[in-house]
Amino acid sequence: MYRRRFVKKEEKPVIPTTIDGFGYVIKENGEIRHKQTDEPYKFDFLARDRPYNEERYKVFIDLVGDVVEEKLQAAPYNFQKVIVPIGADPSKDVHSYIYMTPNAMTTTDKVIVFIPGNHTRIGQWSRRVMCDESIVTGSMMHITDLVREKGYEVIILNSNGNYWYDNRAWDAPKAHCTEIIEVPGSETPENHCQYVFHHFIRNVKAEKVAVLAMGWGGHGFTLALNNEFDFIKEHVKAVAMTNSVHARDLIEGEGKRAFMFDNCVNWVVSTAKKGEVLQDLRYGCTSISSEQEIADFTLNAMLEDIMRFIYIKMGDIEPAQEESEDEDDGNRELTKEELADLENIDMLSVE
Repeated sequence: MYRRRFVKKEEKPVIPTTIDGFGYVIKENGEIRHKQTDEPYKFDFLARDRPYNEERYKVFIDLVGDVVEEKLQAAPYNFQKVIVPIGADPSKDVHSYIYMTPNAMTTTDKVIVFIPGNHTRIGQWSRRVMCDESIVTGSMMHITDLVREKGYEVIILNSNGNYWYDNRAWDAPKAHCTEIIEVPGSETPENHCQYVFHHFIRNVKAEKVAVLAMGWGGHGFTLALNNEFDFIKEHVKAVAMTNSVHARDLIEGEGKRAFMFDNCVNWVVSTAKKGEVLQDLRYGCTSISSEQEIADFTLNAMLEDIMRFIYIKMGDIEPAQEESEDEDDGNRELTKEELADLENIDMLSVE
C-alpha cells in the first residue's frame, strides 16, 4: 500500500504595495528605473512562473497608473474628472469617469479627443512604453503638452472602465467572481466611446474637433461615426489613428466612408520603409508604415508626422510648399562644376 506523497507548497515572495517596495523609482523626467541597477522594469521576477509575474506586473502598473492620474489632475494639465453615466452619484452608484481640461465643453476654438486602445487605464497610451521609456511618453501627458501649446482643449476617454468592483471601474471582471457588474453606458469600450460622443463631444461649442485613437479605439470611433455623423461631418476635421483595427465594411454608407477616406490616416506596424503609404483596402483610409515591429511604439515613432497631419487639417499650420523649396533651389548660387557644364553647353550651341 502506497502513501500519498506530500508536496510542500513553495512560498512565493509577497507582492509589494508601493513602487518603492518594488525597488523602483520614477525619475523627474518620467523614467521608471530600478534603484540599484537603473534598469527599466523587469517582468520576469521569478523564473518560469508567468502567473506570478503577471500578477506582480498588474499590481506594479496599477501603482504607476495612480501616479499618472495624479499628474494629469495637477498643474500644468489640470484635467477635471467628469462622472459617467451622467447623473450617477460617485459616493454610491456604479460609475466610471472621463477627463477634460477646464474649458473643453465651452471653448469655441479647438478640442482634441484621445481614445486609447485595450488594456490601459485612463490617461495611458501604452503600459510597455511607460515602463521602457517614461510615463510621460507612454501616457497622454506628452501629447497634451504639444496640443495645449497650440490652444487645444482635451477630452480623454476611459474606454476600458467597464466592470465595477472594489469601488472602481476595471477593464475585466473580477477573477473567480460569479456576480458581474457592468458600468451603465460603458459596458464595452465601444459603448463607452459612443456614450461619450453622444452625451459630451457632440455638445462641445468648439468649431473644430480632432481625434487621436489607438488600436481598438479606432474601431470605437467608427461606430460613433455611424451614430453621430451629423456632428462629426461638420466639426471633426482630423482623425489620426495608430494600429487601428477598424474595418471599412462596418462603416455604414458611402458618405461616412468618404469622410474616413478624406480625413483619416492610420499609422501601422510594417516592415515597409517609414512613411511609405501602404495599399490596404480594409481600413478605407490612408495607411502609412511606421517601420515598427511592436504596435506600442508606433505612436512615438511617428509622432512628428501625426501631429503635422492634425495641425494641417485643423488649420494650425500651412502644408509644406514644395514649390517654394524649388524656387529657393533656383535662386541658389551655382557650383564651379555646374558653371563649367553650362559653359560647355554654350560652346556646343555656338558650334
